[in-house]
Amino acid sequence: MSESVAGAGEVGGAGGADGVDPAGDPYAWLPATIVSSVARTPRARSLTLAVPGLRPARAGQHVDVRLTADDGYTAVRSYSLSDVRASGASAVSGGGDDGGRGAGPVADGARGAESAGGAVPVPQIEVTVERLDDGEVSPYLVDAAEPGDPIEVRGPIGGWFVWPPTEFDPESAVHAVLPEPEGATPPTSAPVQLIGGGSGVAPLMAMVRARGRDAPPMRLLASVRDPGSRWYVAELDEAARASSGRDATGPRVPLVVDWVYSRTAPEGHDRPAGRLTRDELERLVLPASEHPLVYVCGANSFVAVVAGWLVELGHAPTRVRTERFGGV
Repeated sequence: MSESVAGAGEVGGAGGADGVDPAGDPYAWLPATIVSSVARTPRARSLTLAVPGLRPARAGQHVDVRLTADDGYTAVRSYSLSDVRASGASAVSGGGDDGGRGAGPVADGARGAESAGGAVPVPQIEVTVERLDDGEVSPYLVDAAEPGDPIEVRGPIGGWFVWPPTEFDPESAVHAVLPEPEGATPPTSAPVQLIGGGSGVAPLMAMVRARGRDAPPMRLLASVRDPGSRWYVAELDEAARASSGRDATGPRVPLVVDWVYSRTAPEGHDRPAGRLTRDELERLVLPASEHPLVYVCGANSFVAVVAGWLVELGHAPTRVRTERFGGV
């Protein structure tokens, strides 16, 4: 995901933790190490971070990343998690800002790498970063960072824009302020519609990856500039293909992936390049009559327009969850 709130100074490494006891402060800075790096596009890279002591993360959450230059200047940016399966959780748990309860299992194999001695798993998370030419942090993470480099991490953060969704107590104020649509399937079993603009697909990819055997149907609509701007395209294509039909254990969990290109469409694509329209949105997303849980992530303008269209199309505002990035 793109850079968020700015820090100061040029960066080329990481300083040590700031002395806060992680056991007493869930949002203390933790020392982390880059363990692997995968290019997604010429301008974007996924970094897997090993973070000893990190709390289990949930798909849709984000972390703050801090880099410290040799002269002591620091810069902090927020990045969505694009993979949480190795964060140390065998099941999605609470830990968001709202104190709610998590629901549902994460994908198989959701264990971190083992620490020295092989006894305790070290939590791992993935962030996917797009380089901003005038950025302080993203150029380093995309172009210069290497496995073994140290950084600092704070989080994971967030409890609303997460899937599986947080279960709130029926008597809580949340249900009074955000009542569920009449006759709707409960959020934890409702079909899921994901809508991402550009790098906004990052936290949605974490949700796709966290799908288990008992997950509800899921559909992803990704709007990008051109074919070269697609993140995770091969993995998404394979996940969609593998989700159809049945296997020895029963029906697979349906996953449908739709791509929309705003500037250049690939040859043979059934839609010419152009911005997403309201009519196309209605055609490409799960209908409001199914009361899907909808997650929208992207730039400020993209999220505002898409969320507005969804409500106009009959989707309950309480079922449209948004996360956005851009200037402040």
